[in-house]
Amino acid sequence: MSQDIKPFKTIEEQIVILESRGLIIEDKELAKKALSNLNYYRLSAYTLTLRKDDRFYKNVHFSDVMQIYNFDMELRSILMYLLESIEVSMRTYIGYYHAKQYGALGYLDSFSFEDEERFNKFTDDYKKAIAEYGDKEVFVKHHNDIYDGKFPIWVLVELLTLGSLSRLFKNLPKDIRDEICKSNYGKINDEYIGNWLQGFTILRNICAHRGRLYNRQIPFTLRLGKRDKKIFQDNHISINKAGKQLFAYLIVMKKMIPDSDVWDTFTDRLSNLTKKYPFVRLDYYGFTNDWEKILGIKRKNNHKI
Repeated sequence: MSQDIKPFKTIEEQIVILESRGLIIEDKELAKKALSNLNYYRLSAYTLTLRKDDRFYKNVHFSDVMQIYNFDMELRSILMYLLESIEVSMRTYIGYYHAKQYGALGYLDSFSFEDEERFNKFTDDYKKAIAEYGDKEVFVKHHNDIYDGKFPIWVLVELLTLGSLSRLFKNLPKDIRDEICKSNYGKINDEYIGNWLQGFTILRNICAHRGRLYNRQIPFTLRLGKRDKKIFQDNHISINKAGKQLFAYLIVMKKMIPDSDVWDTFTDRLSNLTKKYPFVRLDYYGFTNDWEKILGIKRKNNHKI
């Protein structure tokens, strides 16, 4: 049985509702400003760990809610920094190793990939990308004008989204996937890399669309190796749960970051966030007690989880 849609509420009425449910709002003007720029429905999702049903726990402040919200917002930004590094390096690897074996235009023939149906999807993807970019990108216009619309694969990959790259990687011939992994990811095999890229695509889409990461399971389960599984088993965390939370994503992202300086910059920013927003509990992102050691952070911030 369907329920009636809730009626419209003014900002002032929204504040009254929050206070009636036990939320402490000391600065009404600050709350009004926040609610004027943040959808009440969006913000309410960040209060789920601070209340039971519609009653807030004791001593919960509006400023606490805003700490969680702002932490999540800034976290998405630094995650995009990591994801960009992974995306750019994967573009490079695919373009280099495929061209090494099949030549600049070998991607035009389905024989240079494993599955023809996936090849056709890839063809549709890059044709749409070329049409979409058109004259917007100088290098696209250059290849259209000078090379009759022919793009060597190392140029073409620059037009692909992370999702397209993920699908393309899985459709590379096995020997190319193996070479990419051996040359750049050590002993990690292509099945893990393919799985992780698919998960990163979903994570990136969440971040790009300003989706909530706090207290949320990502709708894709990462494959974890024995050592990574042990991290969660030792902390009495279900592997099924862990594989869908952000911390597991960070553990495997570290393995795919080609530049240690990029990872160090990320962890510095993450550490600063935990200091800036001390109210935020990291266990709602799946972090373990020894998260700093696992992520390679040398100094101890004594941040609660």
